[in-house]
Amino acid sequence: MTTCQSQAAARWYHRPTMVRGSRAIELVSAHCDIVDRLKDVPPAASVRGIFFRNLERQVEAAGRLDAYRELFASDRYSSLPFYPLSDYLLRLACAGALVASPPELHAGMFAIARSYSTTFSESLLGRALIRLLSRDPVRLSEQGLAAKRQTHNYGHWEIVRHGPAQIEMRYEDEFQWIEWVMAGAARGTFEACGIAATLETRMEGPYRGSTFVRW
Repeated sequence: MTTCQSQAAARWYHRPTMVRGSRAIELVSAHCDIVDRLKDVPPAASVRGIFFRNLERQVEAAGRLDAYRELFASDRYSSLPFYPLSDYLLRLACAGALVASPPELHAGMFAIARSYSTTFSESLLGRALIRLLSRDPVRLSEQGLAAKRQTHNYGHWEIVRHGPAQIEMRYEDEFQWIEWVMAGAARGTFEACGIAATLETRMEGPYRGSTFVRW
């Protein structure tokens, strides 16, 4: 297949997402920048299915699984394969809207992301990658970075040390909501390990920013 054919195939693949997800987009588009994000996500960007499955787990815990499945009735995701990031972003926004409410969907996404560390560590993939979450903040962040490389095929994360008790996790080309999803995941990870930390998010653009961690 030529480069042009590959690009055409990618465009064809992503068009049905907008059609199939029209009700879902209507639910969240007035309350977040989902339409712009879906346009900006590279066609090849993908995440492992464990994150899709976690969304179902969280909306089920909130008693909204039936509403979620009405939006995405044909979903069938296994934990290990990679699936399009654009599909995940739409489902993440809708899950946030169902867990909280459409106007509060960012808070819902934060709550969902806060559960990532527990869900991931309990999974088969998580147990294979992380035997035991570290209680050392630097080591814990390094484990998170290693897990990201195994579960996402896009973007760049980097750890920067700013002293004996402060680090910065930098994100570039991160199409998940940094100030909500990345912040929630960081919060949940440190809480799960019993580390009292202060977290601050600083944005440099919609897909670039940092989480500063102090302890």
